[in-house]
Amino acid sequence: MSDPNHADGPGLNQALGPNSEPRTCPGSNRVKSPAESHVFLIGFMGAGKSATGEILAERLGRPFVDMDEELVRRFQKPISEVFQEYGEAFFRKAESDLLADLFGREQPLVAATGGGIVEAPENRRILRKAQTYHLDLDPVTAWERVGKTGPVRPKARDLESFTELYVKRRPLYQELGQTVSAAMAPELVADQAAKLICESVFPNIGLEDVILLAEGRQTRVRPYAPMPHWSDMAAEMLSGRRALVLLDHQFQQLADPLSTIFQGAKVIQTKSRGEAAKTWAEAERLLGVMAGEKLARDDFLVIFGGGSLSDLGAFCAGLYRRGLNLAIIPTTLLSAVDASVGGKTAVNFAGAKNQVGLFHLPKQVWIDPHILSKLPASLKLEGLTEACKTGLILDPLLAGLVERRLEALIQGDVPVIFEVVRRSAAAKAALVEKDFREELGVRDILNFGHTYGHVVESHHGTSVSHGRAVALGLAVALRYSEARLGLAPLVASRGVELCRKLAGGEFPEAPPKEESLRLFGFDKKIRQGRLKFVGLKAPGDPVVIDAEPGDVLEAAAALS
Repeated sequence: MSDPNHADGPGLNQALGPNSEPRTCPGSNRVKSPAESHVFLIGFMGAGKSATGEILAERLGRPFVDMDEELVRRFQKPISEVFQEYGEAFFRKAESDLLADLFGREQPLVAATGGGIVEAPENRRILRKAQTYHLDLDPVTAWERVGKTGPVRPKARDLESFTELYVKRRPLYQELGQTVSAAMAPELVADQAAKLICESVFPNIGLEDVILLAEGRQTRVRPYAPMPHWSDMAAEMLSGRRALVLLDHQFQQLADPLSTIFQGAKVIQTKSRGEAAKTWAEAERLLGVMAGEKLARDDFLVIFGGGSLSDLGAFCAGLYRRGLNLAIIPTTLLSAVDASVGGKTAVNFAGAKNQVGLFHLPKQVWIDPHILSKLPASLKLEGLTEACKTGLILDPLLAGLVERRLEALIQGDVPVIFEVVRRSAAAKAALVEKDFREELGVRDILNFGHTYGHVVESHHGTSVSHGRAVALGLAVALRYSEARLGLAPLVASRGVELCRKLAGGEFPEAPPKEESLRLFGFDKKIRQGRLKFVGLKAPGDPVVIDAEPGDVLEAAAALS
């Protein structure tokens, strides 16, 4: 799964955000999406670029570079002394060299620039290719800030010359970067900038997208919904109606805040985590609380948790009075890219996964980037495995993004995480809309990697996570596709290697052959005794075939 410009042959394409301006690194032909681009803060002296940049970098999960501080470190003396000893031209050349160096780095970063960086044409060319934001502040306030807190600045001699320089530079700032008011505290400026950066990742759909799905119902996905905004969003959503909050028990400390946010809602917590919570007993308990609260059909069940909790809660919401309104706040990447979009719900029954279920769409999905960016690496890998699956069958750019940016995703790079979430949700929703209730067979391709993955998961129980099981299932499907459907060997090999990384570096142990054959019998997509298997002719070109279980097991054996 390589870059098409790469010498090692064809593969999945690199990610490019929709309708985005290409951004290339010096010395590289690869085009960067907005999610992958460096963020540069420009603006006049006193605008707070350094303080804001440090906070913004933390918000985005990226490294931070203060260019002035870096130049001071390199020169081993203050900038004012560099001006005096070597002259401004010498300093500007060093500043331009540093900017080019930062822009050429592979890992996306946040950098606070010096106020005069916009004056050099070569710097402006670089800043146009990056995500550049102008922190705007009036000259009087800027002068006051510089006089109170700033170090000696060679260009800050008196208010008159200071204002003249401001008037000269401000049109360049405005031309090069999207303007953000710097009159607020740095935390608020950083929040505003983070929102604009996330918005730039979704140029086609905006921050409050409505994904139309099926049967006259729709799911409104809010891809940037940080917790400080939830009270206003809840008031708008509920509009006088009541809510019940289903909360993963590991977030017990949020019970009271969530009750307040959702206007005095009762909060019920699960007794178990993950798949262990998806039991008929838990469903019956939740339904009993709904009935005890005398919820009306137009009231809301709000789910705050991961994919397993969404499966359980949405199942109960679909059963209660034939359909209670549903809102989901996913706390795992897996839920954000998969369980929260698509309307499938289920609980485990009779020793098998997802044997009792129904279709029920959420009304709203709120995605908080800060929750997802702070997840442990293992939970990020769970969601990225599902995103990789979606990319392989529906959006090769998505699969290529996961492969290329895996380390940044694991580290919690917010814009890249949200590009993955956005592309996954959009691709899946477009498919689901065509066959919401799985009556036409269109949705069958979403089972790619899951046929064998569910066998692995059922065999190991809770000792192997869903993501690791599906990672192995995807690898088996890729090897099967190479052997039986003509998938390019290079694509299969790179895909298997990516799946191994998504499994944490090592696949779980494959079940014994007889056990695998027995568990294949529980597959929900078996028709007249035939195993319906999803293979891949090429990235983005899936096919559903009747497969012999023995051939699938041969592909599994080829991995060891």
